[in-house]
Amino acid sequence: MANPNSMTIKFSILLIIILLVEASGLTFNPKVHVYIRNDIPPHPTPLNLTVHCKSKDDDLGFHTLVYGEIYTFSFRPSLFPQFSATLFFCSFAWKGSPDLHYLDVYDEDFDDCIVCSWKITKTGGCKPLKQKPDACVVWNTRIALK
Repeated sequence: MANPNSMTIKFSILLIIILLVEASGLTFNPKVHVYIRNDIPPHPTPLNLTVHCKSKDDDLGFHTLVYGEIYTFSFRPSLFPQFSATLFFCSFAWKGSPDLHYLDVYDEDFDDCIVCSWKITKTGGCKPLKQKPDACVVWNTRIALK
């Protein structure tokens, strides 16, 4: 059995190494940055896009984007995704659409992006992937309550 003082020293050295790595900018759990751009064409008139993003733990509130404007937020995903993976989803609405549209903008079980850039259109959202530079997904649509 190891000497208790030896274990304390080894643990202290490991803790110092972890803190130095974190302080140097290298991290075991890097921040994820999500960018959401209103890419709904402004023809015949510009449409403002209302975005409401949240996770199980955080409600980021409502944001209104004019055409071409970007809303961004960042977070650190779960350290232990096998127990509770991070999921951020957003609702999208604009004048003239009777539906409230939804997208999962970050799902730790599937996404490996550190920078997740979304272009929002009337048909859904697009974000570049390594294997598909302009991958698009269709809305998860629910009827909006009037």
